[in-house]
Amino acid sequence: MEKFLDILTSILHAYGWAAIALTLLSTILFGVQIYRYAIYGRITKYRLASRRKVRDNEPPISVVISLFSEDAAYLDNGLIELLQQDYEQYEVVVVYVGNDDNFYADLSYLRKGYPHLVTTQIDHSSRYPVSTKMALNVGIKAAHNEHLILTSTEALPASRHWLSLMAKGFLYGDIVIGHSGIKYEKGARNRLFRKWCFKESLDRICAALRHRPYAASAHNFGFTKSLYFGNRGFNHLNMNTGINDLFLQSILSDDNASIVITPRARCVERAPQSIKQWLTHLRKERSTRRFYNRTTHNFIDSEPIVRFSFFAATAAMLCLLPYELKIFAGALLLTRYIYASYTLWRVAMRLGERRLHIWQPLFDVAEPLMRLYIRLRQGNHKESIWR
Repeated sequence: MEKFLDILTSILHAYGWAAIALTLLSTILFGVQIYRYAIYGRITKYRLASRRKVRDNEPPISVVISLFSEDAAYLDNGLIELLQQDYEQYEVVVVYVGNDDNFYADLSYLRKGYPHLVTTQIDHSSRYPVSTKMALNVGIKAAHNEHLILTSTEALPASRHWLSLMAKGFLYGDIVIGHSGIKYEKGARNRLFRKWCFKESLDRICAALRHRPYAASAHNFGFTKSLYFGNRGFNHLNMNTGINDLFLQSILSDDNASIVITPRARCVERAPQSIKQWLTHLRKERSTRRFYNRTTHNFIDSEPIVRFSFFAATAAMLCLLPYELKIFAGALLLTRYIYASYTLWRVAMRLGERRLHIWQPLFDVAEPLMRLYIRLRQGNHKESIWR
């Protein structure tokens, strides 16, 4: 004991309390980071078949979509991909919100070639606006099947096996959560969009793996009609958002959500046209965050805060402390980078994403600052509210 105290006294005398405290803080933050990325790594080992079955056969599925624009290109491409899924028992319910009778006639004409297409129309009026929740509610009521998958016109299935794989999720739960990522394009801006979307999806999937689910991708999730009507439909009706998080939180339990993790079961989102459009979309999504419980807030917000604090502490060590402690700080940074990059690379391969780990160092530093900026601007954002 005396020898240990002598060693501790010598260290304190050589480096001082401030240096020891900073080194200890950096080490603790490093450990927390490694633990968080170990949680992300669980995605690579997850298998849907490890869950207990609640059904014996894949059920008939109704895919529900709301269509708020006269998007002829979507009718020719995106909708056709949904109608040509490799699954026998399904229908696609499209709710068109608009007044263009010619467009609705073109939409309805597709039923001749695809009898499993169901269409309905809601007249658009600036005096009595229709929200996404209202349109989807009409589509859910029009659906003939108990099991529903919700997607959007902003995303396309990654393969013709998308629906059959998502349907397998209903064998193991009443709620199905899938992954969606932004379409790959060249350029740094696209990498930023894809990296952010990937990180958001990681948090949602990992929370579900820990039996604390709080949200799903807005373009790739499903639930049963019984849960929907048992909850009396969507909640927070004054908000034109919250379907994939606030509503799901009202029907989610610790173990009723199954996660479908495979590249062929993901959806590919349309890339934003500009940084401004992307930030507007993020602020709209985050308008629901104030209704999250404290546990969910801690899980979402803690990692960027810990990461930024770790970089700040190690940067201070590199600038202020003696040579040998600078080497230790550099070792922490290098080890953290290698472990994080390798883990995220493995997860990205499992989810069908590519070319994301190259930008990891830049994203590590930029993301906390971007989150802070979005939070500061959140109060000025009113586009997410619908009354």
